[in-house]
Amino acid sequence: MRAADIKPSAAGQEVMPSATDPCESPRVPTFGLGKTFEGGVLDAIDVEPSGEIRLCGWTGDPTAVPDFELLADGVPVPRHEEFRLHRPEVAVLLRSRGAHHGFGVVFRAHASAACNVIEIRLGSRTLAAVRPGVRRIQPHYQHLFDEQQVLHREDIYGFGPPTPEADEHVLALARSLPGPVLDFGCGSGALVRALLAAGVEAEGIELRRPEIVASLRDDVRPFIKLHDGGFPLPYADAQFGAVVCSEVVEHIPEWRTALQELARIAREALITVPDMSAIPALFPHHVVPWHLLESTHVNFFTQRSLHAVLTPLFARIRFSRLGEFQINGTRVFTSLVAECSR
Repeated sequence: MRAADIKPSAAGQEVMPSATDPCESPRVPTFGLGKTFEGGVLDAIDVEPSGEIRLCGWTGDPTAVPDFELLADGVPVPRHEEFRLHRPEVAVLLRSRGAHHGFGVVFRAHASAACNVIEIRLGSRTLAAVRPGVRRIQPHYQHLFDEQQVLHREDIYGFGPPTPEADEHVLALARSLPGPVLDFGCGSGALVRALLAAGVEAEGIELRRPEIVASLRDDVRPFIKLHDGGFPLPYADAQFGAVVCSEVVEHIPEWRTALQELARIAREALITVPDMSAIPALFPHHVVPWHLLESTHVNFFTQRSLHAVLTPLFARIRFSRLGEFQINGTRVFTSLVAECSR
């Protein structure tokens, strides 16, 4: 739990988060409260960027859930659901045979709510007020908070339209590449657009699919070649100074041929793939990264396996990582990056 400063206020106990470490990834604000009420204790409140707000505590009666009310910036927040929690230490303290003395109460703030101040009430009493300092983020898969239908694999492991904006980290790497630059699997042409705006000679190639055609804007359309996905690629040997292949090769059944083609048509290559090491790294936390739920991934690379397949194609290979984040203090990355040259 992040340290916090607690001070009294007119609204009750007000909790202020301490200054954050600039080298530490943001965490969900969790505030220890320890506020007693008749029949139990309110232990903590979690304020998620998604707007989900959870109260946790315990009651002497293992069947009772207090009728808490929550206000975000003075506006009532709807109560979403409640559940019991296993709290054997409370059962020992109370000499109770029931172990589920703990409770969780979930509230869901509207997307427009800033949640600058969260106030917790029970009856006429204000138990606490917190200033979470959290930036609201509308999550993907938001419907899973309250979906009423039984879902199936195809409902979860999905894919969507190409992103309309270039990844800033990939763009920073691509801008240093020698031109002309080809974006292989360019999607909507976002990276091509950004490179052209930066004065880099660039073009892209992508599969001819309805969602791709619909995503191409007029300003970048002349620089994008659409094809049927076959090999060899319609380019001469060493036609490009560099090729970018960002989050693409994991989708291609003929991945080995694709990599051979990239090495044929360009002197340098910037290749990114999902970093599969995040799976075992996060296993102790029982977490699978969101970006690995993409249904069209057919190839899965580690740094060693990617190095092995690139070594016959390029004389120099340097690895890096993009998309750093932390789960309970474990540092992982979304993408494995290979910078290659012949």
